[in-house]
Amino acid sequence: MEPDWSNLPKDILETVSKKIASVSDYLRCRAVCIPWRSALSPSPRHLPIQPPWLLLPYNPNVKQGNDDDSNRFFYDFSTSRIRRINLPETCGKQFCGSSQGWLALESGPQISLLNPITRVEMQLPSLEMPPAIWGVSGVESEERMSSLQSQLDIWSSRLHRGLTDPIIQRFILTSKPTDPDCVVMALFKTNWGLAFCRIGDESWTVFEAPARDGIGNGLIDATYHNGLFYCFSFDEVKVYNLNNNTREVMKIIIPLEQAGYHLIEGEVEELLLVAQHWAPHGLSKRDQFSIYKLVIGDDGPDWIETSGIGERMCFICEGIEQCFTFPIDNFQMQVLGGNLLCYASPLIVEKNREDYWGWHPEDNFGYDIKMVKFPTVEVPYFSNYWRDHVIELVKNLGSYPTAYSRGLWITPSFH
Repeated sequence: MEPDWSNLPKDILETVSKKIASVSDYLRCRAVCIPWRSALSPSPRHLPIQPPWLLLPYNPNVKQGNDDDSNRFFYDFSTSRIRRINLPETCGKQFCGSSQGWLALESGPQISLLNPITRVEMQLPSLEMPPAIWGVSGVESEERMSSLQSQLDIWSSRLHRGLTDPIIQRFILTSKPTDPDCVVMALFKTNWGLAFCRIGDESWTVFEAPARDGIGNGLIDATYHNGLFYCFSFDEVKVYNLNNNTREVMKIIIPLEQAGYHLIEGEVEELLLVAQHWAPHGLSKRDQFSIYKLVIGDDGPDWIETSGIGERMCFICEGIEQCFTFPIDNFQMQVLGGNLLCYASPLIVEKNREDYWGWHPEDNFGYDIKMVKFPTVEVPYFSNYWRDHVIELVKNLGSYPTAYSRGLWITPSFH
C-alpha cells in the first residue's frame, strides 16, 4: 500500500518546513497538495536573508492578458536557475526599484509597492497630488506651495514632454512596509529631488523646495543609513534626520570625474561610495571599481579611498543604476566570503540595425553577470587585477527588445 503523504500530521509538516532555508523550496513544499498548503504558513519567519534574484526584463506596455503576458522570470543567483512567477499585478507597469524584498512599480502617476512572493500590493501617493515641503507647515507652506505650483506639478510636465521612462531614480524602504514606522524614500529624476512618504500618506513630502528655474536637481544618488537619509551631488553631501527635522550640508568634491557612482552601507556605521570607472571613450563602463569612505576630519569631510567593503556583498545592476549591500553573516553563501561584488550589465546581443552605431530600438539586449573580489591592497589605475580576477557567471542572458524594462536585483522575502 502506497503511503498517503497528503495526510501527514500538521506538527510533522511544520517541523520539516522549518528545515527549509530557501524561498523557492518553501513555495514548492506548499504547492505539493492542498492539505500541505493549508498546514503550512503562507508567511514563514524562520527563513534567513535570501540571495538576490535578478528580475529579468519584460514588456511594461502589455496590459492584462493571458498567463504568458503576466509571467515574470527571475535569475536565482545562488542556484543559477530561472524562476517563473505569475504576476498580473505588474501588467502595464514598469518597475523603478526594489528594497526589503518589495518592488516599486509605476503606472502613469500611480506608484505602488508589490511583494512578488506574496503578491501583496500597497498603494503610495499619486504623483498628481502636490507634495508637502519638509519642515514647512501652516500658512507658510500654503504660500510657498502656491508660488512653486508650476515647479511642483511634475506629472503634467512629463506628459507635455512625452516622457515615458521611470520617474524614480532611487527607491529605498527603511524597513518592511508592513512596519508602521516604515518610511519610503525616493530620489526623483525631476526637480522634486529627494522625497519621502509613509504608507497611507495622501502626498509625498520633498526635502527641498525646487529651484524656481525648474532645472534638474543635480543629485547623483541617495541612501538610508543608520537612521539618516543621505543624498549627494558632485560637490556636497546632504544629511537629513526625520526624527528632529535637521539638515546638514557637507561640502565635499567627488573623487573621480569619469565614473558612475553609488552610495552604499559599509561596516561599523560606514558610508561608502562605489565608483565604477568609465571606458576611455566615455560611452560604457569598465570592469574596474574604486571604493571611498566618507571621513569627517579636522579639515572637514572627504572621500578617502579604502580597500573593499569588509564582510559584505555588493550587488549592482547597470541600466537602472541599482546598488546595495548586506552582511555576509546573514547570507546563505558564506562560502564565498565577504568583500565581494556581483554586477549585471546590459549589452546588445542581437544587432538588427548594422547601419546604426550604438543602441537602436530594433536591437535586442541581454545581460552579463560577473563577480569579483575587491582587492585588499591598493591597485594601480591601469592594473590587470580586474581583468584577471573577474568571473563571468552568466554571459548573454536572454534577448529582449530595447523597449523592454531593464533588469533589477531583488531579495525575495515573505514579509
